[in-house]
Amino acid sequence: MDYNQHENIQTRKTISSYGGVGSILETRNGSLIISPFNQWPYFMALNGNFKDEHLILDKRFKNRLRKYFSNLNHLIRVPINEIEGGKFSSCSANLLSGKYFPEWFYCNECHKFDKHANWKKNWEIKVKQEDKSKFFPPKCYKCYLDAQLRGKRKLIDLEQIRFILISPGGEVADIPWERWAFSRSVQKDKRENYNNGTDTNAAEIRLANIDIPKDLEMELIPLNKYSDLSGLAIFSTYDAGRKKAFATLSGLFSLRIPKKELFPGNNEEVVFKPVLRSSNSVYYPNILSSIFLPADDELNEATIEKIKKKAARNKTASEISEDLLDDNVEISEAEIQSLIDNDFDLGLMVQTMSENEYRLAEYKFITTHHNSDLKDDLIFQKVSKGFYPHKFLKSVTRMDKIRITSVQTSYTRQEPIDRDYYLRPDSDIQNTKEKISKKYTSEGSGFGQLTNYLPAMENFGEGIFFEFEEKTINNWVVANKTVVDRVMVIVNNHRSSEGSLNKDLNVTPALILIHTFSHLIIKELEFLCGYPSTSLQERLYIDEGKMSGALIYTISGAEGSYGGLTSLCKSSKLDNIIQSAVIRAKDCASDPICYHSSGQGVGNLNLSACYSCTLLPETSCEQFNCYLDRRLLIDDGYGFFKDLYKSEQTQAEGK
Repeated sequence: MDYNQHENIQTRKTISSYGGVGSILETRNGSLIISPFNQWPYFMALNGNFKDEHLILDKRFKNRLRKYFSNLNHLIRVPINEIEGGKFSSCSANLLSGKYFPEWFYCNECHKFDKHANWKKNWEIKVKQEDKSKFFPPKCYKCYLDAQLRGKRKLIDLEQIRFILISPGGEVADIPWERWAFSRSVQKDKRENYNNGTDTNAAEIRLANIDIPKDLEMELIPLNKYSDLSGLAIFSTYDAGRKKAFATLSGLFSLRIPKKELFPGNNEEVVFKPVLRSSNSVYYPNILSSIFLPADDELNEATIEKIKKKAARNKTASEISEDLLDDNVEISEAEIQSLIDNDFDLGLMVQTMSENEYRLAEYKFITTHHNSDLKDDLIFQKVSKGFYPHKFLKSVTRMDKIRITSVQTSYTRQEPIDRDYYLRPDSDIQNTKEKISKKYTSEGSGFGQLTNYLPAMENFGEGIFFEFEEKTINNWVVANKTVVDRVMVIVNNHRSSEGSLNKDLNVTPALILIHTFSHLIIKELEFLCGYPSTSLQERLYIDEGKMSGALIYTISGAEGSYGGLTSLCKSSKLDNIIQSAVIRAKDCASDPICYHSSGQGVGNLNLSACYSCTLLPETSCEQFNCYLDRRLLIDDGYGFFKDLYKSEQTQAEGK
């Protein structure tokens, strides 16, 4: 930032959809793009001299990441550095870095349009010495000089252009506005010669090989005649003002620019397209999270060699795991078996481990233990069955304390990718309109390349874990053909929809049932207990034949993260919340349209589910508000919870 100026960002947002590496952060002083992790002053100041307070220790999570980032040494804690009175209260090196993006600014007063570097250069050269330090946020030197001629002092803040270029390779770039101005120029500065915004289509315009005059002056001026992009024009003068050019922004979104035209010497087959800088398609962070469990030991070369020798003696994965325990080395049977199956190639091993397989360890640990007290990392206890309708749920666990570690490994632009591709080569990514490639949080990072450090965030929170009886779900499906028919509608839409992130996702009645139940409980906690749904998140454990559950949790810094959520599990309040959630799902402001919907939402991947009844803020949902149908839960004929609803209704009528 200029002149040692800073912006304050919440630490938890540095690994999130809002402010991570590669994101465009909107601030009160302009739009910034966050630099790669290895360019942060925090990282550069430490220069590899990390202490315990800089590291996050989670062996199980690190083991998983090392199967892709084979040289990963540490998970580095994102720094916390608060501002008090406009100054940082602790180490000034605990900073992220970023730069203005887009770099093109214009003045609303005089309409001058130029790059940030030129604005800054002219300000430093032309304004008075006492005002040179006042450029932040960027200001117009032209208006300053005009006011000075009248004996006044005028500081006009500049505005950034709203449009940028993005590519499926994860890059961003400024639109070459000088070329755009000349690509459709006319040699007369008369607006009446502009043919109602119907000039040459942008897709036919070549922006390469256009000579830009050195003395080019540009203005961005709104035209009162039109309200769309044809009402925004760039007026250019050059050759000492003797020549002029004029172009509107009409057709801008049809523009496509090959990367080699933006960056000479680069021959990658990548095409950039324009978007609004605030568009959702600009940034999709690839964030993996893990709940802390009693850790297996790290998979280092010495351990792998031991496993390889034991496997050569025809020992099973179970036997090898037990042998390693004698050496105080704890590696799970599943990981050992995966190593053996993939000929001890960690790169291949990660391609066979899905997110569900990783979560299975969490599911098993929570469901097979009545309680756990791992000091400050994991504390939970099974809830008495008298506190909830046990006919519908196998168990409920009160998660008094959980430690969740999150790591941003990479990000994409234009389209998101499924979690199972976060730790796989780009060549594996499928089912996208264009070939999407990941950009990594550190420059030069990638599959098989040197990546020693990843930025990580550690959060503590609480939650409620719901475990379903898979046999009960299966019996319900078998007994109700309508359930199968409704699920097949979503399955078919999932297979044919371009909006589906992962065509390999197994869309089952259990997935839709448990996912919808999770949403209804979160909505009920908002209605009945006052927790904002934005402060609650879901973590789904659904894999046919292996796990059927959901964790609803909140983390530190969010409302309800100080025992309020788990206190609901200590009495019949839990039963009341479940029943109320099911009953409330019967009433939607959009009914009967929503209830009888044959498909809605992205790619028609929902049936009876809309924002009035079921959908959540995107930060709360793991499946982007897809694969939902409340009718499967509450329909009078085949709803999974229909008996619960009817019994409550009968009691109410009896009173």
